[in-house]
Amino acid sequence: MRKIIVACALLSGTYLLADTTMCFKENHPSMSTIESVPLEGGACGGKFSINDMKKKGWLVDDIKINGSSYIYILKTQDHGKAIAGVAPSGISQEQMEANIIAKLEAKQEAEEEALIIKENQAMLSEARDLYTTQCQSCHGEKGDKTKGDSKLKNLSQKDMEQALKDYELGISEEKRSSIYGPAHINYLNNKSIKGIKTYLDSIQ
Repeated sequence: MRKIIVACALLSGTYLLADTTMCFKENHPSMSTIESVPLEGGACGGKFSINDMKKKGWLVDDIKINGSSYIYILKTQDHGKAIAGVAPSGISQEQMEANIIAKLEAKQEAEEEALIIKENQAMLSEARDLYTTQCQSCHGEKGDKTKGDSKLKNLSQKDMEQALKDYELGISEEKRSSIYGPAHINYLNNKSIKGIKTYLDSIQ
């Protein structure tokens, strides 16, 4: 917060005559609404949004994104560049907007990737706990004990899912009479099997 305020103060002091201002918003949860909420600092002053500033004649010259914090640099058209649709930086307003959209999309992609990583880590943790408590005693620490005619670590996810279906349907006398059938049916589903397969692959 302090760094952003200092940056705004420096920018305002340096570019006062150039009609440049910096507005910011910290900890804003949604990119889709960032330009419609009042921003702090500069000419925005906690009262005006980016959309408001555009109506007042300001153009977005750049945007900086750090996590859920946004810093907008805005400029007014000077007399030497009073051509409609041209930003103070010298590129078209369309290109400037495209650059901003690209930054927002890159931020969204980074957030989605971080979410996927977080979900995968949670899945691996749950799969490890499930495997060690319900599967390891029979299939080995790394799925390397032979059960039937195969080792669990060598089975594909599809093979594991089919084996569970065989238990559920009692497709053979072996499956129907197995004392392990209830454990497979009660503790496993396609989602947990995917996690176990991912976990076993990660420890080979």
